[in-house]
Amino acid sequence: MNQLTTSNRVHNLIRVSTILLFLSLVLITTQGLGQVQDSLLSARALKKLSLEELMNIEVISVSRTPQKLTGVASAIQVITGEDIRRSTAASLPEAMRLATNLQVAQTNSHDWAITARGFNGAPLSNASLANKLLVMIDGRSVYTPLFGGVFWDAQHTLLEDISRIEVVSGPGATLWGDNAVNGVINVISKSADETQGLYASGALGTFLKDQVGVRFGGKEGSNIFYRVYGQFFENKSTRVNDTTDAKDYWNMVQGGFRMDYYLSEKNTITFQGDLYSGRENMPGTIINGQNILGRWTHRFSESSDLKLQLYFDRTFRNLSGIGFSDELKTYDIDIQHAFLLGKGQQIVWGGNFRLAYDKATNSPALSFTPANTGLILGTGFLQDQITIVKNWLQLTVGTKLSSNHYTGFEYQPSGRLALTPNTHHTIWAAVSRAVRVPSRFDADELLPSVTTPNGKFKSEKVLAYELGYRLEPIKGIAISLAGFYNQYTDLRSLNTNPNGPAPPLVFSNDQKARTWGIEVSVNYWMFDWWRLRTGYTYLGKKFTPLSPTVVTGSNIFEGLDPHHRAMLQSILDFPKNIQLDVTGRFVDSLTIWPLSPLVSHYFSLDFRIAWQYKKFEFSIVGKDLLTPRHIEFGVSQIPRSVYGKIICRL
Repeated sequence: MNQLTTSNRVHNLIRVSTILLFLSLVLITTQGLGQVQDSLLSARALKKLSLEELMNIEVISVSRTPQKLTGVASAIQVITGEDIRRSTAASLPEAMRLATNLQVAQTNSHDWAITARGFNGAPLSNASLANKLLVMIDGRSVYTPLFGGVFWDAQHTLLEDISRIEVVSGPGATLWGDNAVNGVINVISKSADETQGLYASGALGTFLKDQVGVRFGGKEGSNIFYRVYGQFFENKSTRVNDTTDAKDYWNMVQGGFRMDYYLSEKNTITFQGDLYSGRENMPGTIINGQNILGRWTHRFSESSDLKLQLYFDRTFRNLSGIGFSDELKTYDIDIQHAFLLGKGQQIVWGGNFRLAYDKATNSPALSFTPANTGLILGTGFLQDQITIVKNWLQLTVGTKLSSNHYTGFEYQPSGRLALTPNTHHTIWAAVSRAVRVPSRFDADELLPSVTTPNGKFKSEKVLAYELGYRLEPIKGIAISLAGFYNQYTDLRSLNTNPNGPAPPLVFSNDQKARTWGIEVSVNYWMFDWWRLRTGYTYLGKKFTPLSPTVVTGSNIFEGLDPHHRAMLQSILDFPKNIQLDVTGRFVDSLTIWPLSPLVSHYFSLDFRIAWQYKKFEFSIVGKDLLTPRHIEFGVSQIPRSVYGKIICRL
């Protein structure tokens, strides 16, 4: 106990010393703050974003090239940086709640279950093994080949520096990757020239124990812009029940930089990187990592450009409670060329090569064979946007061809049709095929209780049909409707072992499934000073076992998903620079058996009241106010909480 206490004190001392050192460097670097641009101006500009400006935001997550939101043939929602600032989100996973086409649940102090259109897997554990969602931060994939999903406790960025989050529900694998089966999340940061000046924030609360963030942006000459940032936070523990502390408290420190160099009107270089370290109690986890990314963009014309991106990413995770650790090093190179062919065809083509080296330290509780492995992924893609009738009808066809370590060659075609009779209406339809390639959890895991026979595991496949309608029925209202029907084959199943008593269970591909549902999102500008964001999602599904050896409940292992979800966010400005923001959510119950709820349905209510005074902002935030504690996923109870926050922008 004394050693643990000493270790915690040393860790806290290092953390505080790092922040103090960073603040000192900022103060030394800040020469002539009066001449630095006021970043508060951009925040105020976003607050006044009109409906027309919002719908004309250009998104890149559907076609890898800029498209106006109004004409996109996909179910996409955009969370702007101002939407995040006016919410109660204190971390990136919390900000994802603002996208109503995502299923987001907090499992404990440090873990999250996030997916789109179902398949939030492994409900018998606090953590989720959701593996059908591709997540990128500034073009860097944060997918882990260990289980095919995302470790959300390691994904953080300074929320103030997020420009927008684009959330695509539905397959995006034609252009982005093999695991973009049910959706794509693309977190896009502001450029360095948009974050000039000094930003500092501090928060104290009942569950969010403390949080500090600092960022400084400057420039060299007229064409080189940069920023550096640092942040740390600490969450208190959740509870297992009214009397038992889960002892899952969590703290983390992170820092990084970004530089944008505008060589000329046609050439831009971006260089950025991050490093982080965190500690989680129960099950006693230490995480750390570093990443660095470089991107060169050359614009031939308004309709043609070439992009070359390279990054290195290292992540490390030590689960001391079970004696297991994993280190992943990823090297990635991506090239993309977009150009106009004739007057009516926009061609996008490119390729990607990724080398990932995974090193596991096995334990009796969790082991992989081989312990260390190299994973190579090579892909090429081609997409053609064909204007059939100018400003009215557009067809997009394309495919991605790839080769991976486990299953070899895969193909993933897609076709999308968009009908835009006028600027206020867009009707679209799509048919896509996507795959989820095996992870080490599927193909390499070797335990006394479960394994994969002969190291064989197929890719999971989906054939997705979508139909959507985006409209502005009257001034001030934007509505997006999307319906989907998905057919999954070769889904992972948990089977009894027909070849002997040990191990008793094996992973196989003996399930298929159908899912269907609707997604609705609405933006409503009631007045210049009052905006509403709301949405509703329904999900239905049916699993079918294809072998008598499939274990009863294997479908639950793959997906524990509510049928109904709804969200309403109110953003209200009062005189005297006072803001009142309220967010309400409803999440339907989760069930293991038809009549046995695992997690009851719940309502959640959050509020934020803030006052802006010159360069400062003072706010009080209340979260989950309707009940003292509630369960969202797993067994931990998420508590009602309050925190206060001070922000300074110079």
